[in-house]
Order: sequence, then structure tokens, then C-alpha cells
Amino acid sequence: MAAPSSLPSWPKRIGWLILIWAASVLSLGLVALAFRFVMNLAGLTV
Repeated sequence: MAAPSSLPSWPKRIGWLILIWAASVLSLGLVALAFRFVMNLAGLTV
């Protein structure tokens, strides 16, 4: 009987890496949009 592996498979690891990267990019974009909205309200337009 083979011993169960304690490490997750490589595709699962890569999937988590891509998921975390995408979430961080999305959250950074939302923060940038919020800053742009607040600056627009303050009259700081380009």
C-alpha cells in the first residue's frame, strides 16, 4: 500500500497561485478605482 502524499499536486498548487494572483490584481484595481472616484469628487481631475 502506497503512503499518501502530504503535498498537493503541482496543478493544484499552480491553480492556487493563479487564483491568489488574480484576486490581488482585482483588489488593486478596485482600490485604484476608489481612489480615482474620491479624487474626482474632490475636483482633482486630469
